[in-house]
Amino acid sequence: MKMRRLFAMMVMALTLGITSQAFAGGSRDRVAELKQQILEISHAAQGEYDGDDNSADVRAQLDPLVAELVSLVPARTETEKLPQVVGSWQQVWADGPGGGIPGAGALANAVFQVVFPDGYYWNVAKNKIAGVEAMGFLRGKFAIDTDKLNIEFTKSVGSPNWVAAGRESYLLAMRAEVGSYDKIPTPGPIGKKGFLANTYVDEDIRICTGGGADFGTGTYLYVLERKSQF
Repeated sequence: MKMRRLFAMMVMALTLGITSQAFAGGSRDRVAELKQQILEISHAAQGEYDGDDNSADVRAQLDPLVAELVSLVPARTETEKLPQVVGSWQQVWADGPGGGIPGAGALANAVFQVVFPDGYYWNVAKNKIAGVEAMGFLRGKFAIDTDKLNIEFTKSVGSPNWVAAGRESYLLAMRAEVGSYDKIPTPGPIGKKGFLANTYVDEDIRICTGGGADFGTGTYLYVLERKSQF
């Protein structure tokens, strides 16, 4: 617990420092305005299931806003961003692959990514297929490159019935990491490799692009809101 508290204090200090630096090269008001616009568009476009909101029109609205947001803050490497990336995030909108069949799969308002500082993360989601409710857990490992994370999916497991997956998503991810759900392996992109780049991250929003290698030629966009830090 002492180590976790110390890490949280370090993240908070770094966050405050980065935030003050970020506004030195841009407008505080404009940054806040862009973040609000990105979240409003993303929330409005969110469908019932993860695969329902993959709209090219929405992506066309988001791309210029994200580009402007990134232009207003100093460039940082993935190593410099990692202390802010660590923690639990709730996905708001994405056009990435893996959304499932129409009208089934992960619920769009219950998809979380929990990033650990030790080089791995868990995607945690509430799934509903043919009326059956279950939890899904997909593990990815990452290696830090200068401007991206090189990722590989390593495990996919499940658990019957839904459980609370908001601020508690990091606890579920910890349980998955120690093998609590290994009795129910599930189909998943095990062994697939690609990249994930944290295009923008601060104390409350994270915007990523991803793709490459086993995920085709497209570059996908992910908009997430912070749920908690460890």
